[in-house]
Amino acid sequence: MITREFLGTKALVDAATLSLLATIVQTVVITLTLIVFIFQFRSQEKAIKEASYQNLLGRYNDFIMSSQDNDNMLFARLLSQSNSSLDTKDVALIRRLMISYGIIEEAYELYKKGWIERDAWEQWNSWLKALARNPYFEKLHTSTAGMFDSDFQAHVSKLLDSGAGTSKT
Repeated sequence: MITREFLGTKALVDAATLSLLATIVQTVVITLTLIVFIFQFRSQEKAIKEASYQNLLGRYNDFIMSSQDNDNMLFARLLSQSNSSLDTKDVALIRRLMISYGIIEEAYELYKKGWIERDAWEQWNSWLKALARNPYFEKLHTSTAGMFDSDFQAHVSKLLDSGAGTSKT
């Protein structure tokens, strides 16, 4: 009888040990699976960030290579001054300023999200400061209030208020 009880207890211990080992193995497998998913999500996030910045650079290149033959009447209406009219050269310039403004706003958004580094943003911001020296830039900024990201427009307003965009002639 002692042998039977002893064998029954040993079998019970072996079943408990096997159950414990199976639980540990399942926990390890689930943990490793989660770690793999985390690395996959991080690499996907990095790819999305890089693609966003490459898209921005592509827009910049398209802008630099673009012609000025598009309809400029919208910009003439947007920035028309009651006392003077804009000639076609001025309207074309304002149109290019508007496109630049939009591209730099996109770079600002990527910077705010932490998708581009501060050094990269500072290069875009330098371009913004150079554009702000144009006499039409402030008028464009004022006329487009509410059309762009409010944080970006506040940044541009601060830049204009600080005099960083004024020409030194």
